[in-house]
Amino acid sequence: MGSAALLLGFAVASLLAVPTLATDDADLRRRIEERFARAGLDRSTGVTVTVDRGAVRLEGVAVSLADAREAEKQARREAKVVLNQIQVVPERQRSDRAILNDAEGAIRSYSRYGAFDAVGVEVEDGMVRLAGFVLDDVRRREIEDRIARVEGVRDVHNDLRRQGFSPGDERLRQQIYHKIYTDPMFEQYASWSEPPVRVLVERGRVTLAGKVGSAVEQAAVGHLARETLAFSVSNLVQVEGSREKEEDSRKQTES
Repeated sequence: MGSAALLLGFAVASLLAVPTLATDDADLRRRIEERFARAGLDRSTGVTVTVDRGAVRLEGVAVSLADAREAEKQARREAKVVLNQIQVVPERQRSDRAILNDAEGAIRSYSRYGAFDAVGVEVEDGMVRLAGFVLDDVRRREIEDRIARVEGVRDVHNDLRRQGFSPGDERLRQQIYHKIYTDPMFEQYASWSEPPVRVLVERGRVTLAGKVGSAVEQAAVGHLARETLAFSVSNLVQVEGSREKEEDSRKQTES
């Protein structure tokens, strides 16, 4: 077969492929929109679906971050490439303080949240940033999902670190927890659903976080942790009310 015939064959094949691609894209769009309807997203969002050669783009608005993420989740069940350009526009504007209070409440009420997790929350213009550490990736993901469901949240930046998972880190973590919560000063807190002292171990290096009732307790937890084989101990435990006092003092100075 000559080169001219080959070129003609390629051209014909390309022309025949165009309608097939368009049909495939239309079918993919239909399947995604059906998933949206089954999930109730057609009632809670104004999202449009565009498909080009199998790549999906989601545009429009959603009243909550959870809905925007659910739309992407449903689309990814049908397509490998999904570009989420959905804007979150809450039905009711809320202050950052109100969002912060609800976000912190969502973390405290999380059943897996324990002594090996310490999550800090910052909110600015409805954008939430999570910082601190958690025991595993499951907690990291589930805490972010809980925050995404808080009313008024427009986006979540998850900067949570995962605990070290080597056998040595696990032994050291359990050893420090045991030393703290079997000590007469702290044993009363062992059964609390929200333990006051939280422990991070990463490559043999220890970080203590949380809040205690006095400077004596603050010093004691650091001392107990240093009695182990930890390479280093960073004691970030705060005394209850100390931060509030510092902020009040700063405000008075500025005024």
